[in-house]
Amino acid sequence: MTNELESVSTDSVSAQTAVSTETVNVKRSTGPTMLERLFAMSLRYRKEGNLRQASEMFWTLVQDHPDTPQAEAAKAELLLLAESYERAGNQHMARGMYERLMDLED
Repeated sequence: MTNELESVSTDSVSAQTAVSTETVNVKRSTGPTMLERLFAMSLRYRKEGNLRQASEMFWTLVQDHPDTPQAEAAKAELLLLAESYERAGNQHMARGMYERLMDLED
Protein backbone atom coordinates (compact mmCIF):
# COMPACT_ATOMS: atom_id res chain seq x y z
CA MET A 1 0.00 0.00 0.00
CA THR A 2 2.82 2.41 0.87
CA ASN A 3 4.53 1.76 -2.47
CA GLU A 4 1.24 2.44 -4.28
CA LEU A 5 0.83 5.76 -2.43
CA GLU A 6 4.42 6.76 -3.20
CA SER A 7 3.85 5.89 -6.86
CA VAL A 8 0.60 7.88 -7.01
CA SER A 9 2.23 10.79 -5.20
CA THR A 10 5.23 10.78 -7.58
CA ASP A 11 2.97 10.57 -10.61
CA SER A 12 0.88 13.45 -9.27
CA VAL A 13 3.96 15.63 -8.77
CA SER A 14 5.18 14.78 -12.28
CA ALA A 15 1.80 15.67 -13.76
CA GLN A 16 1.69 18.96 -11.84
CA THR A 17 5.19 19.82 -13.01
CA ALA A 18 4.24 19.08 -16.63
CA VAL A 19 1.12 21.26 -16.36
CA SER A 20 3.10 24.08 -14.73
CA THR A 21 5.74 23.91 -17.46
CA GLU A 22 3.09 24.00 -20.17
CA THR A 23 1.39 26.97 -18.49
CA VAL A 24 4.67 28.88 -18.33
CA ASN A 25 5.44 28.07 -21.98
CA VAL A 26 2.00 29.28 -23.05
CA LYS A 27 2.45 32.52 -21.12
CA ARG A 28 5.87 33.08 -22.66
CA SER A 29 4.69 32.40 -26.18
CA THR A 30 1.67 34.74 -26.00
CA GLY A 31 3.28 37.72 -24.27
CA PRO A 32 6.35 39.81 -24.92
CA THR A 33 9.67 38.22 -24.08
CA MET A 34 11.89 39.67 -21.40
CA LEU A 35 14.16 41.11 -24.09
CA GLU A 36 11.18 42.79 -25.73
CA ARG A 37 10.18 44.22 -22.37
CA LEU A 38 13.70 45.51 -21.72
CA PHE A 39 13.85 47.10 -25.16
CA ALA A 40 10.43 48.73 -24.65
CA MET A 41 11.57 50.03 -21.27
CA SER A 42 14.67 51.49 -22.91
CA LEU A 43 12.52 53.29 -25.45
CA ARG A 44 10.34 54.71 -22.65
CA TYR A 45 13.41 56.02 -20.84
CA ARG A 46 14.58 57.70 -24.06
CA LYS A 47 11.15 59.19 -24.70
CA GLU A 48 11.04 60.55 -21.13
CA GLY A 49 14.43 62.19 -21.67
CA ASN A 50 16.35 59.84 -19.39
CA LEU A 51 19.04 59.28 -22.00
CA ARG A 52 21.65 57.90 -19.63
CA GLN A 53 19.34 55.13 -18.42
CA ALA A 54 18.14 54.41 -21.96
CA SER A 55 21.69 54.24 -23.23
CA GLU A 56 22.77 51.86 -20.46
CA MET A 57 19.89 49.53 -21.20
CA PHE A 58 20.53 49.63 -24.95
CA TRP A 59 24.19 48.74 -24.31
CA THR A 60 23.15 45.88 -22.03
CA LEU A 61 20.96 44.43 -24.76
CA VAL A 62 23.73 44.78 -27.35
CA GLN A 63 26.47 43.28 -25.19
CA ASP A 64 24.58 40.59 -23.28
CA HIS A 65 22.26 39.44 -26.06
CA PRO A 66 24.19 40.18 -29.28
CA ASP A 67 22.42 37.82 -31.69
CA THR A 68 18.87 38.96 -31.03
CA PRO A 69 16.53 41.31 -32.89
CA GLN A 70 16.42 43.48 -29.77
CA ALA A 71 20.20 43.91 -29.87
CA GLU A 72 20.04 44.99 -33.50
CA ALA A 73 17.27 47.46 -32.69
CA ALA A 74 19.26 48.71 -29.69
CA LYS A 75 22.28 49.36 -31.94
CA ALA A 76 20.09 51.46 -34.22
CA GLU A 77 18.80 53.41 -31.22
CA LEU A 78 22.35 53.95 -29.95
CA LEU A 79 23.35 55.30 -33.35
CA LEU A 80 20.40 57.71 -33.25
CA LEU A 81 21.41 58.82 -29.75
CA ALA A 82 25.00 59.38 -30.90
CA GLU A 83 23.77 61.44 -33.84
CA SER A 84 21.58 63.54 -31.56
CA TYR A 85 24.52 64.17 -29.21
CA GLU A 86 26.58 65.24 -32.22
CA ARG A 87 23.87 67.62 -33.46
CA ALA A 88 23.57 69.07 -29.95
CA GLY A 89 27.29 69.83 -29.92
CA ASN A 90 28.27 67.09 -27.47
CA GLN A 91 31.06 65.78 -29.68
CA HIS A 92 32.79 63.87 -26.89
CA MET A 93 29.72 61.78 -26.06
CA ALA A 94 28.90 61.20 -29.73
CA ARG A 95 32.44 60.09 -30.52
CA GLY A 96 32.50 57.67 -27.60
CA MET A 97 29.28 56.07 -28.75
CA TYR A 98 30.40 55.89 -32.39
CA GLU A 99 33.67 54.23 -31.34
CA ARG A 100 31.88 51.69 -29.14
CA LEU A 101 29.48 50.88 -31.94
CA MET A 102 32.38 50.44 -34.36
CA ASP A 103 34.08 48.05 -31.92
CA LEU A 104 31.01 45.84 -32.11
CA GLU A 105 31.52 45.45 -35.85
CA ASP A 106 34.97 43.90 -35.43
